[in-house]
Amino acid sequence: MDKKAQNLHGQKMGRKGRETRQKIMDMTLDMLGHRSYKDLTVSELASETGVSSSTFYVYFEDIEDVLFACVEAAALDLDDLHAVLEQEWDHKNLEAQVKKFVEVYNELWEKHRVELRIRNLEADQGNLRFLNIRIETTKGILQKLTQRISLLNPKLKYPQQIAIVIHAAMGSIASQHEIGITGAIRQTRKQLSNGVVELICAVLRN
Repeated sequence: MDKKAQNLHGQKMGRKGRETRQKIMDMTLDMLGHRSYKDLTVSELASETGVSSSTFYVYFEDIEDVLFACVEAAALDLDDLHAVLEQEWDHKNLEAQVKKFVEVYNELWEKHRVELRIRNLEADQGNLRFLNIRIETTKGILQKLTQRISLLNPKLKYPQQIAIVIHAAMGSIASQHEIGITGAIRQTRKQLSNGVVELICAVLRN
């Protein structure tokens, strides 16, 4: 039996069990939309969800476990991004396709901001299961982006490395709040995304 169809006691989850598990996950994301996950406790989360702490432990081992479940669920929502990369890219439609790719990427981050932020923070700190899921979920994207780069500009010596740099830049920009990056020169997320589009197009046209 699929372990995801079971609770931690090895029992098959019925409709009520699946709904309770999802309710805990939804409340976790709701609470973390305006606070750090580092100080979230099981008792607080259970109370806000309207279940007992013992019920929480039927479905999750600890707070990290429910966070990982949320990240796993978000990882299933990559079809639109892959679809853009699987479409035909050529020099006639290049700018339109790159814009679409960046827009869909930003939309994905906007929809799953909490999950992706937690995934990256934990992965960057060496948490192996978060690191592994980041590798697994980005691997296909990087492979397809590398293929697009290689086909459009075969003169490039390091298409895979360029794909990694582009993806990292997009992730950094998408993770910013809507106001973007402030400092000596204030730049909104939209302005920075426009720069990424122009940069990608310039690389692929040369």
